[in-house]
Amino acid sequence: MELRQLEYFLAVVEHEGLNRAAQHLYVSQPTLSQAVQSLERELGVTLFHRAARRNLVLTSAGTLLVPKARAILEGVVAARDTMSRARALKAGSVSIGTMPEMSSDAVASWITSFRARHPDVRLDIAEVPGVRALCGEVEAGRCELGFTTLPVPTEGLDFVELGVQRMLLVMPPGSPAPAGGRLPLDAVGELPLTVCAPAQRENDRVGSALRDVGVEPRLIASMPNRHAQLTLVLGGGVHAFLPLRMAVQARRLGAVVVETDPVVSAPFGIVHRRAALSPAAEEVVRRCRATLDSWYAAIERRQAEGASLLDAADAAYDDVHRPIGTEPRPVNDA
Repeated sequence: MELRQLEYFLAVVEHEGLNRAAQHLYVSQPTLSQAVQSLERELGVTLFHRAARRNLVLTSAGTLLVPKARAILEGVVAARDTMSRARALKAGSVSIGTMPEMSSDAVASWITSFRARHPDVRLDIAEVPGVRALCGEVEAGRCELGFTTLPVPTEGLDFVELGVQRMLLVMPPGSPAPAGGRLPLDAVGELPLTVCAPAQRENDRVGSALRDVGVEPRLIASMPNRHAQLTLVLGGGVHAFLPLRMAVQARRLGAVVVETDPVVSAPFGIVHRRAALSPAAEEVVRRCRATLDSWYAAIERRQAEGASLLDAADAAYDDVHRPIGTEPRPVNDA
């Protein structure tokens, strides 16, 4: 059964005959008649009685088909309209998966500009336990996009790199800062550390980096999330490795933040299935990349002028992550 056949059938009904229906559809009368007869053969029923003067009268089967045919065509129109709105990013949704190492609050900060420009597109963000679970959700189609660090444990997904996650050491308020603001990584072995328990991949990366320089991590607290981890650090007596974005926030709350030498880091980005992304998902990727590219470029400019990584990130943060339509905060570059 073709949609054209249903369209022709309803035209005959609504215009009460072949002649006027053919004129309305701009087709020949024989073409219209053949389409109706083909529909009857396919359905195995007679839809019209052929009355005198070439009038067509609906049979009981034809009467039953009328509301069904209208519903089908109305559904097609509605589907086309929905897809048109989705292409214009005025409807639809994007399902996004994150993991403890790429927390949902970080992702939310990167997609602020998308939300401002496309308020009618729904974003569903869910956090899963780790990278294997995340990739499984993407492969199964339950998440269209997944934010993760490398490596990705599957060859069936595409990866869009967004940047490098750099981990800085966050120390309690009042801690003595090392000369030059950088601390040799092997000196961290003497410090009590707290970790975010669900962020196992990140914990393994920090532990491996410390063991590579010959020290064993001195772990004294395991917390359920990053915010609890930071709260413990701010309370004193314990230290933590946190991503650059959160390290900026920690310093604003009074923590002492230092770079280690070498810096613990890993590339991060978005995984998705190899099938084409929806227009909304493509725009999410583009906006995230634009936000992070702007931040990294601003950091590099300030570092070129002599600022430390943390000072540069702090100065650039609000200009890049602020909501659309708000004024940037004054920055003292001195």
